[in-house]
Amino acid sequence: MASPLLLELGVQRLILFLIALIGCREAQLPYPALARDCSIARIGRITVEGASAADVAPIVVLEGTFDEQDRTLRVTEVATELLHVRGYPQAKIAVARREACGVELQVVVQRGPRFRITQLGFQTDDAFPEDERVAAIADALGTVNAVGGSYVADRMERALANLERRYHESGWIDAVISRPIVSYDEDQAAITVVVPIQAGLRYRIGSVRAHGAAAVARAQVVAAMGLRGGEYYDANRVRTGIDRARKRLDRRIELRIEVAADRQTIDVEARLGGAR
Repeated sequence: MASPLLLELGVQRLILFLIALIGCREAQLPYPALARDCSIARIGRITVEGASAADVAPIVVLEGTFDEQDRTLRVTEVATELLHVRGYPQAKIAVARREACGVELQVVVQRGPRFRITQLGFQTDDAFPEDERVAAIADALGTVNAVGGSYVADRMERALANLERRYHESGWIDAVISRPIVSYDEDQAAITVVVPIQAGLRYRIGSVRAHGAAAVARAQVVAAMGLRGGEYYDANRVRTGIDRARKRLDRRIELRIEVAADRQTIDVEARLGGAR
């Protein structure tokens, strides 16, 4: 009968033989490979021509998502504006869609030259503060629509609409701000922007009156408003004055404004109601 030592040696040799045999066989996958998803409901591949993938990152991240053409259009607009913000005001992005293994988006980018604003001014002689005009149209912490920054047309359009409202609220109620005159110098990679402003006359406060209560209460309202006839009209001051009168008297007060174009004045009227 074989000794325990011989049996142990035999087992060890058998194990070594099996290990060597297995190591010589070709490795096999434990599971079959997954088939590629070729559903036309998803974006399977995105190619970019004329720029790097990083330049159109908002579009590239759509790969693997459901194919929604409205969303693709919105994202393309965002990617285009980001190029404008980076100093490529003439940049355009075209996205072609075709069905292959899934949906394939072919992105073609035309960046155009890079520009920076070197001059920005306002064509007017009115007394609206210059620094407030400049601050009103600057965007993105002064990196867009400001000297040294990039020019973005749609942001400029919105900013000028807001600036025109500020003119109206500051007494220039007939003010009109036209589209900016933009000049490109490709040799210098420079942009010059001139904003034409037809401010017109600045209106003053005509009369300040209160109605709807006893004389003492009316006098208190007028005093609390802090407005005087002959001063330049300022909508923010008028609103602040009415709010102050409401708090002091603890009453409902309705504000009415009437423009007298023939006199270039604005009459301010406070109508008193009951206690709040």
